[in-house]
Amino acid sequence: MIIFDVVHFRLRSAEIREIRTMSVEPPSTIKWLVNAVGEDVALAFVESMGGRRVWVPRKWAGSNFAEYHGEEIAAVMSAQYGGEHYDVPLCREWRAMMLYCQGIPLSDIAFRVGCSRSAIIRILGGRTRKIVAKREQSQQDVRQFALFG
Repeated sequence: MIIFDVVHFRLRSAEIREIRTMSVEPPSTIKWLVNAVGEDVALAFVESMGGRRVWVPRKWAGSNFAEYHGEEIAAVMSAQYGGEHYDVPLCREWRAMMLYCQGIPLSDIAFRVGCSRSAIIRILGGRTRKIVAKREQSQQDVRQFALFG
């Protein structure tokens, strides 16, 4: 029975590593933005503005939009949607996968994405991939000292 548990644990750890190393395909609603500015910049923009409607100026240089969101985002958004409103999508599944690949604990991902921890496990494919969070990923916080060493 102990041998089975060790093999099962190794299998789960390998599946978790597989998700961490795979590339996460962005949804079609923001694929153009990810291709233009990169995953990190697009993730920061979607996390800060997801679900909101923003006005995109035609001339981004020196605009408040460029000041708040950065010149990269402003230039790309202005080229695509200049002079129009743009509804920034939430992209919960993509954000959850991206944050998980960065090694962020599941509870923190749930807080940042705005859903429950069980929903994050469902998004990550927990039941179909048999993902079980490792102890350090689900409970340990880098800001808190370990109680029992």
